[in-house]
Amino acid sequence: MAYISLLALFLTVTNLVPVSAVGFVPIVLCSWRFFGRSYPAFITPLTALTLLIIVSTLLYDPRSFIEFDFYRRDGNFFISYAPIFAGCLYTHRWDLNKVLRAFFVFAVIINLPLYAYYVIETGLLGIFTHPGDSFGSYFIARNAAGGFFAMLLCLGIACYLQRRSNLVLGLIFATALMLFSTYSRGSLLGALATLPYLYFGRKRWMLGTLIAILITGSIAMAIYHTNSTVNYMGYTFTIQNQDEKVANLDIRYEWLWPRALTYFEQSPIVGLGFGSFDDHIGSVTSYFHLLGVPSDVIVEHSDSHAHNSYLNFLAELGVVGLALILSFFWKLVDWAKHGAAVGALMGGGQNFAAFRFVEISSVCLLVMAATEHRLVSPSNVLILSLVISLLLASRALSTVVFERQQVKVVDRVIS
Repeated sequence: MAYISLLALFLTVTNLVPVSAVGFVPIVLCSWRFFGRSYPAFITPLTALTLLIIVSTLLYDPRSFIEFDFYRRDGNFFISYAPIFAGCLYTHRWDLNKVLRAFFVFAVIINLPLYAYYVIETGLLGIFTHPGDSFGSYFIARNAAGGFFAMLLCLGIACYLQRRSNLVLGLIFATALMLFSTYSRGSLLGALATLPYLYFGRKRWMLGTLIAILITGSIAMAIYHTNSTVNYMGYTFTIQNQDEKVANLDIRYEWLWPRALTYFEQSPIVGLGFGSFDDHIGSVTSYFHLLGVPSDVIVEHSDSHAHNSYLNFLAELGVVGLALILSFFWKLVDWAKHGAAVGALMGGGQNFAAFRFVEISSVCLLVMAATEHRLVSPSNVLILSLVISLLLASRALSTVVFERQQVKVVDRVIS
């Protein structure tokens, strides 16, 4: 089973191959192994969120579960997060420091020929004169490529922190160049945000403040650009600006974000239904202005989202959904932080790179989420979820990381 997750990890270099989602297979083959085991704290909010999404989909459009386009677009949450549950069902004894270093070297090297060809054809700074000619590597969407390279950069940094190497340092630089050439500004912002987080000691208050700013800023921007004369439930925004990058911002700020806010206002507790954002909703029955039930719905599984994960969660799953996904990442970062510290102090560096990657890539992902459909996008999340899966399945993990006395020692060292 571990080899399935390993194969899936190496296939995350592209989203053109559906088999890159095979990390969920252990769930199908060994689901009974869930019972009788203990799991990290972040599994609880993730399980609750998964159940909420399943119930929301069953109430909103149960036919979605038998449609491929649902999993490809509106329901890609299942593709992205299923590998985490799969990690609860198998075990391995691999040295994840070596595994992730090998994957990082592989992922960068396999992209270098394409990038060299791109630079020869377009030039390193060609994106500033022709924004559409950005580097996409093995991905169709440039934002997908940007998110992948941002996460890959986090992995390189984690590997370098575990063991200094000129080779890894050079590959980190190459990854940064490829990320730059995707011209994905949200991905660049996410990668840059990890630097002050690392420099100032990875404090919990920093993470909490960052999340609060991102969510408050997103809602404030949506309110500011909301036009009271526009029916955001049915109005289709027309792009006026010929500059592709400026037009992308216009469609987000002036239509997608206010539309998400409108959805949220009609059903603030649990949203209007998972996958509903890109659908045509004829009417909404409101109960006490807290719960809205949509009707006369025309379902579409498309790539149209709020282009802001926080607002998208509020629109489709309400405050409950957003609180659960934030709780998951909050507990996940804490788990990874302690895991890395325990490994460094008591485990001879056991799984240090994997834990550190989970921590800093989660911060990167949370920042990127304010600019694009990131928190559920496979190109962004699959690397993270597969590494978490491998960490959960590590035999050394069961004897080191979850020992309460050791965690208390690490708490004292960190503080």
